[in-house]
Amino acid sequence: MNQSQRTLRSTALRILVSAATVVLTTWTAGLHAQDIQISAPAEAVVGAEVEVSFTAPPNPNSREFITIVAAGAPAGKYDAYQYARQSPVKLAAPVHPGQYEVRYLAADSPYPTLASRALTVVDATASLDAPAAVDAGASLDVAWTGPDNKQDFISIVPAGTPDGKYERGYVYTNRGSPAKLRAPDAPGPYEIRYLMGQAPYRTLGSRPLTVGNTDAGIEAPAAVAAGSRVSFTWTGPDNAQDFITIVPKNAPDQDYDRYVYTNAGSPAEMPAPEVAGEYEFRYLTGQSNLVLARAPFTVTPVTASVRGPATVEALSATTVTWEGPNNPQDYVIIQPAGSENTARGPYAYTHRGTELRIQTPEEPGAYEYRYLTGQTNQVLASQPVTVVPRPVPGRLRVVDGSGVAAPAAAATVTVVLDASGSMLQRIDGEPRIAITKASLTDLIRNDLPDGVEFSLHVFGHKEADSCRTDVEIPLGPLNRSEAAARVASINAMNLARTPIAATLAKAGAELAGKSGAHLLILLTDGEETCDGDPAAVIASLSAGGLDVRVNIVGFAIDELMLRETFQEWASLGNGTYLDARNAEELTAGLAYAIEVPFEVLDGGGDVVASGVVNGPAVELQPGAYRVRMAAGDARDVTVKADEEAVINLTE
Repeated sequence: MNQSQRTLRSTALRILVSAATVVLTTWTAGLHAQDIQISAPAEAVVGAEVEVSFTAPPNPNSREFITIVAAGAPAGKYDAYQYARQSPVKLAAPVHPGQYEVRYLAADSPYPTLASRALTVVDATASLDAPAAVDAGASLDVAWTGPDNKQDFISIVPAGTPDGKYERGYVYTNRGSPAKLRAPDAPGPYEIRYLMGQAPYRTLGSRPLTVGNTDAGIEAPAAVAAGSRVSFTWTGPDNAQDFITIVPKNAPDQDYDRYVYTNAGSPAEMPAPEVAGEYEFRYLTGQSNLVLARAPFTVTPVTASVRGPATVEALSATTVTWEGPNNPQDYVIIQPAGSENTARGPYAYTHRGTELRIQTPEEPGAYEYRYLTGQTNQVLASQPVTVVPRPVPGRLRVVDGSGVAAPAAAATVTVVLDASGSMLQRIDGEPRIAITKASLTDLIRNDLPDGVEFSLHVFGHKEADSCRTDVEIPLGPLNRSEAAARVASINAMNLARTPIAATLAKAGAELAGKSGAHLLILLTDGEETCDGDPAAVIASLSAGGLDVRVNIVGFAIDELMLRETFQEWASLGNGTYLDARNAEELTAGLAYAIEVPFEVLDGGGDVVASGVVNGPAVELQPGAYRVRMAAGDARDVTVKADEEAVINLTE
């Protein structure tokens, strides 16, 4: 047999096999079709839900399917479908009226029809009732009647828009009548349309709408200093999400930078840009950023100076003075010489005074003091500084093996938890609040003594831009599982503020009149932002006769002066300050917070360090110190370089 004969034979075999397959498939489908019956309405409205029942037994793996096609469509054709796995199934009627068929099709190509039923699809109409004219951007109510099929919606489009097109800001009819919409920002002729929820989104009803002009204006100073707070007044429609921004004078119309919503009222206040130049205030609409008003102004340059020691020791504290605009969030920082302005480093905010204490870097080398602006880190002044190695430090530990200094089970424990907006910042990719909750849960489940009276006060988790504080767990016997569940439910809220003083005062009021020792633990990552005076509140707790100790755990506190403030507060409360930079240190810090604190005083009587009994060693420069315990007794100790001194309270 030659090659041509073999090819002809192979082709003939394939044709025979294919024909046999078609005959077998058709014969099998014919047998199966005898078992299939379908039931569906004889008539349906365009887009309406059509329920189709069938007699095939339930089969979760079936690939047979049901579809709706035009009457007379060739066999095997299908449109949107549902698998015939469980009777009944639901399909949407076609969007155009006419004669159709509901078909039950076999699973495999060429998808022979196993059962069918005629379906007449009738048209629907909708009506709309709304004002004939509204102001640009205004809200309006649109009363409607219509089929209210799945995904049907109402939209406002420019007059003459092709059928099926729609704009953002549409409203689904399933929200009820009247529908609440917003007029477009640009004036002109429009149409309100009722559209079907399936492509091609036929219009079932419409009515004209005229959108009129709106007036707006801004009054602001002609010139302001870079970075300063600038007050301005405005007039305008104050529609939802309208806002006022500051941008360069030649910026495209829809651009925006820092802004304030008009619902904050007039007059309003914003920080001026930190780079000198020509700018504009602009009133922009909330839907499409259409500019309704503008007011040009000039930003004038500012200057600053910074002065500090030319040489400092590593990991020490240095004093830096400055002159400058002292705009919000301006700060002085120590950064490597030649580094980018956004590089991290030890810093202090200028609002703390003209004389700042800043911790020096750990690594020796060439650095700079820099005065940086708070918004965009512009360098207004700098001075070189050399960081040299510091003397080798020693270490000090205080231990008590007798258990006398262990926390008393009879003491109450109150935790004040900061859940303000800053707790949403991340450490190693994880939000601070998540780390905080995990550490607090560990304290509750593993470290607090059995039978302890416990309470939890939280702020920053309920309302944005608020100084609200809440008692999440009232003072009572600790239920570990319920307390852990309550902690798990807490989430930080963006823009929430930090009412430390008010929360401490509420916690103190809860303890008032209760005898015995009390331990109050403040866990925070920031300073007071609600105009309270935490130091005065802490001092008043003891002054009022309460046997209370206030320990503060600072989480991710980069600023030395803020850490020193917390140390002063803790000292006022007969407690200690514990610093935590990551999850591991925070968990350890909370565990140490329920231990007995001590303070280390230098020869001049100043507190230079603090710690807890049976806690980690405290690092100190070589010298003579006095260690003062919470109970009032004191011990003298000498610390040597690169050695660990130990005070044993049992000796």
